[in-house]
Amino acid sequence: MALLVFHIYAHSKDGPFVFDDLSNILDNSHIRVSSLDWQSLREAAFASPSATRPVVNLTFALDYYIHQYEPLGYRLVNVLIHLTNGFLLLFFLRATLRTPVLRDQYRNFYRLLPFAAVTIWLVNPLHTQSISYIVQRMNPMATMFYLLSFLLYVRARLAEGAVLKWLSAGGAFLAFLLAIGSKEHTVTLPFFVFLYEWYFFRDLDRGWLKRNCLWLGAILCFWLGMFYLYTGSSPIAAIISSYHGRDFTMTHRLLTQFRVVIFYFGLLIFPHPSRLNLDHYFPLSQSLLDPPTTLLAVLLIGGVIGLATATARKERLLSFCVFWFLGNLVVESSVIGLEIIFEHRTYLPSTLISVILVIVVCRLVRHKWLRGLILAGMVAIGVVWTHERNLVWADDVALWADSLQKAPGKVRPHVNLGLAYKERGQLEKAIDYLREAVLLEPAYQKARYNLSNVFLHKGEFTEAERHAAIAVRLDPGDVDSRNVLGIAQARQGKLGPALDNFSEAVRLNPHNAESHYNFSLALANSGGIDQSIRHCMEALRIKPDYPAARNHLRKLRRQIKEPKFAKEEPFSGKIAILP
Repeated sequence: MALLVFHIYAHSKDGPFVFDDLSNILDNSHIRVSSLDWQSLREAAFASPSATRPVVNLTFALDYYIHQYEPLGYRLVNVLIHLTNGFLLLFFLRATLRTPVLRDQYRNFYRLLPFAAVTIWLVNPLHTQSISYIVQRMNPMATMFYLLSFLLYVRARLAEGAVLKWLSAGGAFLAFLLAIGSKEHTVTLPFFVFLYEWYFFRDLDRGWLKRNCLWLGAILCFWLGMFYLYTGSSPIAAIISSYHGRDFTMTHRLLTQFRVVIFYFGLLIFPHPSRLNLDHYFPLSQSLLDPPTTLLAVLLIGGVIGLATATARKERLLSFCVFWFLGNLVVESSVIGLEIIFEHRTYLPSTLISVILVIVVCRLVRHKWLRGLILAGMVAIGVVWTHERNLVWADDVALWADSLQKAPGKVRPHVNLGLAYKERGQLEKAIDYLREAVLLEPAYQKARYNLSNVFLHKGEFTEAERHAAIAVRLDPGDVDSRNVLGIAQARQGKLGPALDNFSEAVRLNPHNAESHYNFSLALANSGGIDQSIRHCMEALRIKPDYPAARNHLRKLRRQIKEPKFAKEEPFSGKIAILP
């Protein structure tokens, strides 16, 4: 299993940072720790962009501390977490098959079922978005603690000694806290522990369920408490605000998610690389009959839930696996205004789907050699397809070209492919794709900002100013757009407007070193030497390793005739073009 996992993810090991990796890792100054002191680690955990996921933020900080921005290290950690999840899932399934209600039913498959199910799950190509996409470590890490918590709970239930029982229970609780600290969707764990207890230890005893229904009320109160913790004192307003800037409503999202869930299941069963995409285009459901497949999806999911409920006593494990898959999709397929679809959301829900596949094969195929051949064939197909998919993840241009080919009408792949070409210095190609993005969606602020930035790198300051002005108009609070606009104006000699934009950028984000540096340069060129020195020193306070600002400060000090700086080499004084 370990050899297979390392083999199929080897080709993506040197792939660059992409998409949300930039804001959460590459541009996240809080994870750039130089010492493992409490203050640095606390800032990395809770001041990073994904502040509600401190556990994962800490791992990014440790990655940076060990190997800075070398992608191989980050990806190796992701692969090791994925492999760890495979072993935890293996132990969890074996422990489950030892429970009283399953011990006799699956006696003949005690070794085959867990091993085959876990191996098929590990090599499923659908997981490439959770492993090769570095920032989505959030999903494998949350799943790792989720499975560990569940495994320790089962061990506590099966333990004979009181000490071992309480140690396992305490470990399960600690692992649950770490799971929530990795990603919020793991709040479903208490409900599934309750369901597991009823299914496998209480033999679906309705009397026990009635006597313990207060626990369900406690779980509901816990969920409400977590909801208030993450959304604040006005949860309804927080949900409504999560749709700000979206091109869909809450009704659209809820209706569409029925089709999305069916699509997720289809990807798990047939994850051919041609069906996988970093940024899917998924048409919205306008009503139950528009498109008609919406109603069909509602009926299908309802039928599956009904069948799993009706056959729960006879098919205990299969029924639980169905509820596990659907229940662990609920948080990200509900009312919160998240993106419509992402493959990485299937990582935790998918962990038991391969159990269903193996059980079906074992029951339909009586000959052991043929059964083994079919299961080995499933693994082999997964290995080949995951290897193929990771060839795309190894190159950012290939990744976004693949996404654009599969979703040609979506603006975001155009923008990101343009940025990938910009990083390679192919500015003309970058401009072509970014212009297409602007044509597709003229009011897409990120496309305007990035197009202006590429024009800035190309030295076409008039075009850079034009698109940056539109970007600022679309989002007046975007500091990067303000900086680009100010740079473009300063390069054309429009110091007055440039000073206004740099001043506003500093006001919007006083902790942005580039804004202070740009403002310092513009002030120096307009004669404000004292203020220029102040902002240059502030840039260096925020970012001590900032050679351009340090050189500019030396030049400013020479201008006010400080003798000790007289022999320093002159500095060119270029405005800081954003990366």
